[in-house]
Amino acid sequence: MTTSSQIEELLQKCEDCAGGDSRSYEEHFAECPQCKQYAEAAEKANQQLNFLESLASKPYDSAKQLLGARMRGFLGLPPEERKAAISDLLDGLGDVSTKAMIKIVKARTDLIMEMPKEDRVTLMGILKEIMSTWSPERKMLEKQAVMKATEDYFFLKKKMVRKKFGALLA
Repeated sequence: MTTSSQIEELLQKCEDCAGGDSRSYEEHFAECPQCKQYAEAAEKANQQLNFLESLASKPYDSAKQLLGARMRGFLGLPPEERKAAISDLLDGLGDVSTKAMIKIVKARTDLIMEMPKEDRVTLMGILKEIMSTWSPERKMLEKQAVMKATEDYFFLKKKMVRKKFGALLA
């Protein structure tokens, strides 16, 4: 699911909940625990999307540095939180422009290739779990972004990285 579709789903749930209440929206929002949860989840998703758009607007080295800090933070999380955080970030990629997606995928791919084996294996395993649930269309977008992002790699590195990501998307 993309971040924007997740936000739309939360919006619809909140509209349904608030629309069924005879009170004003303000009163409803102030007191409804369910709508407060929807609002928090939508805000979190929107922040993720804003992060990705901001990342894509920065020069490559700055974007890579910021994404690297985020990825290192993922490695410090407990496994279930790590998977959820990475999934949220990947969901947001479906909502950015193709050019932005390629830039972010390039930075992510470069960072993964620079990591020690243990960290690389950990992240690639989580990526495989997450990507296995994607639609064929989303997998194709990711594959195209990886192909474009690795164009400047030397031949064997390009083939190796594309093969590894191809296996994730199978």
